[in-house]
Amino acid sequence: MKKDLFPLIFGVAISTVLAGALVIAGLKAGITPGVSPLVILVAWGLFAKRAAGPGGVRFLNISQVAGSAGMAVTAGVIFTAPVVQILYADRGMPVPPVDILTLMVLSVAGALIGFGFVGLATQKFLSDPTLPAPEARACETMIEAAVAESARRPRLGRSLFAGLAASFVSPLLVKIGLAGESVSLFSRSEPTSGRSFSLGLPFSPIFIGIGGLLTLATALLVFGGSFLRLIGDWLLAGVPAGEMALRFPENSMRWVGGGAMTVAVIYSLAKFARAKIPQEALARIGDPGLIEVDPARKRGQLRAVALGFGILILWLLTTRAGVGFIAAMGATVLVMALLMTALGALLSLQIGSSASPVSGTIFVTTLALCLVAYLLGHRRLEDVLLLTPLLVGACVAVCTANDSSQDYKTLQLCGMRVQDGFRAQLLGLLGGCLVVPLVLYVAHEAYTLGSDQLVAPQGKMFATLIEGLLLEHHLPWWPILLGLGVGLLAVLMEILGHRKGVPLPSMALAVGIYLPASLGVGILLGALFRWHAERKLDRQGHESILSAAGLITGAAIFELVLGVLILFGLTEESLRIFGTGVRLPPLLPEILAGVGILVLGGILWLNSRPQGNPGREDG
Repeated sequence: MKKDLFPLIFGVAISTVLAGALVIAGLKAGITPGVSPLVILVAWGLFAKRAAGPGGVRFLNISQVAGSAGMAVTAGVIFTAPVVQILYADRGMPVPPVDILTLMVLSVAGALIGFGFVGLATQKFLSDPTLPAPEARACETMIEAAVAESARRPRLGRSLFAGLAASFVSPLLVKIGLAGESVSLFSRSEPTSGRSFSLGLPFSPIFIGIGGLLTLATALLVFGGSFLRLIGDWLLAGVPAGEMALRFPENSMRWVGGGAMTVAVIYSLAKFARAKIPQEALARIGDPGLIEVDPARKRGQLRAVALGFGILILWLLTTRAGVGFIAAMGATVLVMALLMTALGALLSLQIGSSASPVSGTIFVTTLALCLVAYLLGHRRLEDVLLLTPLLVGACVAVCTANDSSQDYKTLQLCGMRVQDGFRAQLLGLLGGCLVVPLVLYVAHEAYTLGSDQLVAPQGKMFATLIEGLLLEHHLPWWPILLGLGVGLLAVLMEILGHRKGVPLPSMALAVGIYLPASLGVGILLGALFRWHAERKLDRQGHESILSAAGLITGAAIFELVLGVLILFGLTEESLRIFGTGVRLPPLLPEILAGVGILVLGGILWLNSRPQGNPGREDG
């Protein structure tokens, strides 16, 4: 404990700052970036001598685990807590304030449950060598660069630092209005219904950076799902007003994605539960002792789950709900948290925590909680005040799994025992549980959750589900049934592919349908840039990983700076210099966005070329 005291203090401090500062940015964008590479970069920059000295690997790893944990609470709270304010505002009723104490209590409960479940399942999900764990490998490479002798380091200027600079400048150009958010390829609109559809290449360093860390096969699977969504959105844009529009509302593809995700989730969990990793695969993961958890630590993880569940039940008792409701909802949250944290950990290791479809897993959880509440007769608007905090706890648990799996994988890759990070993960989570509800309260008082200034897209989506099922007793069954059918087809494809030795994971397809189409396109772009340069190599090189990590980290730094400035009163409208105060030629922002995409991809491509990396080490 003594040797880890300083990195623990530093990690918890930076975790608290990041968790609070990125609340508003996350509410506006609807996505929270993975900050593990950012934490390593800050620790490396502030304490370079300590990082390069004896114990530097452990210092950076512990700092990273503690420093990134708070963002799990940020994502869990901002995705679900605004449901209350959104539903009350939509019905023209007085909007209740953010209940700071309730959110703190349920965030702690969810964090403990997620922390405990992931710790108990660590050995199983980290023993699968087929999971790419993109952000963990980026963190491993950054740590290796930090502790290596200067003569053995990869070329940081053209890889990590170039990525940092480009990914910080890119969103800045978009915010000031000089560059567009994407390059438009196609658009369609239906004048009678007002529906519209557009397809573009996103000018997004985070998406391109994530793609640069994934294999082309994984990126293609995710894009395949997003391509289905593109087709669906294109068809929906042509639906005129009338009976067909009532059957297929404008947000139908979200329901299709939710249906497909439900089937894929059930199948993936069943497969995970019965899966056994072959001995030859286990031999490829290195020292198996790194992922073993001592019996005493396992008992500690079980106590964390029990404590979290106890806090949840005690909160339900304070609401004076009936015993039947308390027992049923408590059991539902516990079961769904167990299932969804396992799935969240696997998805994060598959495509990274920044792109992991938390919304999909929480969609399934929301559906389960709504059905239980409906069957128990809790179908009023006031019941949302009971349901939403439970959703917050469940979502924090899933987001904890997303973050923990990447952090624990980094420990494993760096040769450290995974259980050595448990304390750091828990302390970082608790710091986020204290600060995030406070910042959410300030954000609501300043901008109003769900308004045009603070869109909270996930909150609106879950509010739509709760309103349709619980309050209005109506759901768009045609898109849901279509999604269930797509999910079944995806599962059949996976089964047939497995028989022929071709990996076609159904979850990847469901992920793509559920994610925004721009994310799938951006991931594919990044993967294609890297693949074109590395197609003759056996594995990804250090400078390639560092450049992708830089693209993710620089954008996270920008969101952090923007979040802090917004807390001090800056508005995004005041940043938009071009297009309002200064008129630009109509096509210039889109042209600059296209140039920006080429620059971001070019950084990946340059650092992935074998002849461009003479000093890198691939061993």
